[in-house]
Amino acid sequence: MTLNPAQSTVRRVGIHPVLVAVLLLIAAVVGALTTHNLPFGSKALTYSYGTATVTGEEGSGVVTIEEGNILLPADIPWMDRGGRSISGGRPECLKGDGDEQVSGVRVEAGYLWVRLPDGKGSYPMVGWLRCL
Repeated sequence: MTLNPAQSTVRRVGIHPVLVAVLLLIAAVVGALTTHNLPFGSKALTYSYGTATVTGEEGSGVVTIEEGNILLPADIPWMDRGGRSISGGRPECLKGDGDEQVSGVRVEAGYLWVRLPDGKGSYPMVGWLRCL
């Protein structure tokens, strides 16, 4: 028994190259947006001017801006008044004598919002500081 091509149940279906290109473009855009919004990797800092207050030898404190207070860790990257970048430690403008509190120092702070692991809260934390 021979099969007549007209009776064949197999059909070739062609996909137009433009349709393939459009589908690939849509997939790329969706992938890029998803990757951009995922909660991992580096994040851009928000910059604001304010005043810093540091307490004691530990060197942690707060930076006060219009929107409120931002946690200032003791060891962060910073820039001195001469424009030199320092990779860590306590900024020169925030050094006092021993346990002396330093307050009211004008700074530019780069900060980000840190989300708690349980997802039930967040707080701003300084990630970079420049003495003004």
